[in-house]
Amino acid sequence: MSENFLRVKRDILRDMKETPQHTQESWANIMLRNTQYLTTVEDQNSFWNFILNPADERDYVAPEFISYNSEDVAIKQFQKLKLHVTDESDEKMDDVEITLENKQHREGMTVYIQTKQVE
Repeated sequence: MSENFLRVKRDILRDMKETPQHTQESWANIMLRNTQYLTTVEDQNSFWNFILNPADERDYVAPEFISYNSEDVAIKQFQKLKLHVTDESDEKMDDVEITLENKQHREGMTVYIQTKQVE
């Protein structure tokens, strides 16, 4: 484990201990705030092993981590989605087709995809 990962792990554990009452939001904020510093594949593998085995059990079997190039994943800018819409108040049904627009933004090793309906 790298010094960087050990520092991030120490910060995560400190933040969790200092939070008097956890919610889903507080837990997510602690993770997101600290894991942004895990920029190498080795650090990210160490993080997932820590999350999957926080008590550091000896019989833990680490998963096989597979790297891939996220730029090879083809996400179309526009795509169509067919929906079956039912209005239960007056028993009407209709098939609707909407168009979605996907915008990608990359920060380090994270890809964000914003999807919105095109009018």
